[in-house]
Amino acid sequence: MGTAHLNFESFDGGLRRAAEDALGSLRELGRARKRVPVTLDPQIASVLARFLNTALERGGVAYGPLGTELSPSQAGKILGLSRPLVVRRMEDGRLPFHYVGTHRRCTLGDVLSLKAKEDEQNRLMTEIYQDFEEIGDIDAEPSP
Repeated sequence: MGTAHLNFESFDGGLRRAAEDALGSLRELGRARKRVPVTLDPQIASVLARFLNTALERGGVAYGPLGTELSPSQAGKILGLSRPLVVRRMEDGRLPFHYVGTHRRCTLGDVLSLKAKEDEQNRLMTEIYQDFEEIGDIDAEPSP
């Protein structure tokens, strides 16, 4: 399974208005049942292009409000972890959660934040490992 690429977009006032305009145009396009030209703000076009590119590269995407509640199993699919490992991260405080009855729930935003943090830690550990390998290769060379 490939590493997920996470990009966060925040919509300030201007970008929000452009997104609302684009959404209206896209809804009209969906109802038109024929080709209709759509004008998009360059920033919205960029977000949409990245979304479509990721969907094509990865075979799909997941999206939803950051406050969406997820079960440990659902969070595990995003994190690439088993349900017990997600529960462990909940219990040790790395993944905030709350109970709904007897069931643990976390938010999509918290899962994505943890994913980004763990991906960065893994990247750094890989760099450190590669640096140590290079040092080992230098020391392994016979001295003149």
